[in-house]
Amino acid sequence: MQISNILGKDAFRNRKVLVRVDFNVPTENGAVQDSSRIKNARSTIEFLKDSGAKIILISHFGKTTNHNPDQSLKNVIDTVAAEYKSRIVFIEDCLAENAAAIIDASPIGDIILLENLRFYPGEEDCNIDFAKRLAMLADFYINEAFSVAHRKHASIFALPQLLPHAPGLSFRKEVQTIDNFFADNSSPKMCIVGGAKLSTKVNLLKNLVKKVNKLAVGGGIAGVFSAVLGKHPLNIFNAEEYRQNVIEIMENAKRHNCELILPVDFSALVCKEKCESEIFSSENSGAKIFDIGPNSVELFKHHVRESKMLLWNGPVGLFEKAPFDFGTASIAKEVAQLTIDGKLTSVIGGGDTAFAMNKFNVAQDMSYISTAGGAFLSYLENSDLPGISAMKNASVLEN
Repeated sequence: MQISNILGKDAFRNRKVLVRVDFNVPTENGAVQDSSRIKNARSTIEFLKDSGAKIILISHFGKTTNHNPDQSLKNVIDTVAAEYKSRIVFIEDCLAENAAAIIDASPIGDIILLENLRFYPGEEDCNIDFAKRLAMLADFYINEAFSVAHRKHASIFALPQLLPHAPGLSFRKEVQTIDNFFADNSSPKMCIVGGAKLSTKVNLLKNLVKKVNKLAVGGGIAGVFSAVLGKHPLNIFNAEEYRQNVIEIMENAKRHNCELILPVDFSALVCKEKCESEIFSSENSGAKIFDIGPNSVELFKHHVRESKMLLWNGPVGLFEKAPFDFGTASIAKEVAQLTIDGKLTSVIGGGDTAFAMNKFNVAQDMSYISTAGGAFLSYLENSDLPGISAMKNASVLEN
């Protein structure tokens, strides 16, 4: 991201600053279950509070385009107020005629929160008129929502073209962390890629084999690789559907001297008289794979120990349920300990992967954890995301 100038706190005193955050957090019965994304913007919010700015937060919540009370940002007000230690002024209609008056009447120190952007079709349509209505509310725009930087929406792509702008502190750190991972010449450099479907990771794998020394594949993705290689003990993956992609990834890995690491055994659910977990590496037609096996876990850990840098995207099994959490948990604890010991730089990305690190109580031990899902994946595939291209020649906050 090209930076034109540095902005200190004095630049925002008594100015109205529109901050695009990502408050699309999980809730249950109206209560926030995971506030990680709200916490993620805290450094920028504190920076602006200390600068004497008037802060206006905008976000989406859920996928609705209807005014659904269950997906109103009212659900996060208490959590936001507690996290940012501020009174929240909620505006129920982003386009209300009195919205500007409410903002002007709110004292410095309060935080204004506008209703869910996706209640308005203009947001996802990247409608310039909708963006102009939002831009009229503020003097400056900050993007602190890297997790949606891959979306060409009005609040991500159009607003920076209408207002002086800068990336938020967490947004900038996210981009720099990924960039630094690939720019660092430390080797061996390793990636672990998991997940259920190869279709969502094909472009990522094609890109990574050109940039790292080792690539370990887990989850359902690994099953597809094994099926194409004719090594899979089960006839449950469609080898033909992805044969060409797998062959291309393997050929590229060989061409770029990237060692491809595949599981050698699996943990499966076998249903005979009753259903139970079973480790196997030979034919068992009644099984459903839910995790990599113990020998594969040791293989992955061995390669992690040989590496100096690790990027991990996607759990290697169904980590939400025991005993299929074994693979992800075991590798996560090994990565955490190596990071604590100063032997490994660990970058964790993807919503499920970040959730897993929290579940296994190792998140605080990793070098960096991204709360972004699709944007993290998209940036690894292609660095020119809408939310980044719109911020070219942006100013940057002086932390």
